Amino acid sequence: MSKFWLFLSSVMQEARKVKWPNRKEAVNSTLIVLVILIFVSLYLFIADYGLLNLFSKVVYPLIGIKSGLGTGATQ
Repeated sequence: MSKFWLFLSSVMQEARKVKWPNRKEAVNSTLIVLVILIFVSLYLFIADYGLLNLFSKVVYPLIGIKSGLGTGATQ
């Protein structure tokens, strides 16, 4: 059991060395993450929409598929 207490005391010593961000740093980091998230989401949406249109209007007609949307048996 002494190894456990040695480990726990080492963890506590290391935890005291941690420098936590202040409120301004945390808010700035959060805003940066949100802005990057929005840009990546928009990029992926535009790329997905563009590829969907490319395939449904160019590629699928070339290979004889009537519609690229849906795979149900009613189409």
